[in-house]
Amino acid sequence: MRSRYLLQFTGVVLVTMIVTATAVGYIHFPPTTMQKMCEQSRAIRVLTVKKYDMEKGVIVFEVTETLKGKTPDGATFKHVIGKEDKGTKPIFNWVADGKQAMMFTIEAGTTGIACGYVFIDKYCYSIDRNGTGEFWRLVRVDPEMAATFLGTVETLKTITKDLVAGKDVKVPVDESMKPVANEEREKRVQALNEIIIKNRQK
Repeated sequence: MRSRYLLQFTGVVLVTMIVTATAVGYIHFPPTTMQKMCEQSRAIRVLTVKKYDMEKGVIVFEVTETLKGKTPDGATFKHVIGKEDKGTKPIFNWVADGKQAMMFTIEAGTTGIACGYVFIDKYCYSIDRNGTGEFWRLVRVDPEMAATFLGTVETLKTITKDLVAGKDVKVPVDESMKPVANEEREKRVQALNEIIIKNRQK
């Protein structure tokens, strides 16, 4: 009996370690193509702005459509953007009731490790879910993701459906924008780790 419980516990630990390692790589070194983004993401959702607070820097989304994975009942999608600055200004300029976004994530349960990327029209930012699962915090704006996709959410929705279905699709990108080199990403790792660790303690 004890052996069975030990095996179950070991299995849970191994799964957690695998998800953690995958998530860290996913958020630190994002996929270079939308094809890879669709392959590596555990969940892909279409979000719609339900309400927002410019002063608090908070956007509350509802899930309109799940294109990959599942969306558990009661899952919340409140994004804490923070204060408006040069990097977040495109998000503040974009947000309005009914606006749609695409969210690509790796997740482990409703309160486990979870992180991902949110594409709005012609812009992208990365997010990390806090420890209690109450909200997702912006950890970085990612204009470099224009090398992965550049266009409207409506276009991305169509492309994503085709890619998930295994179709060959030409993805619009900004060819002048090169993904951040691994060397540069490595410089950002420590700062990013500090943000994620602090966020997951809340």
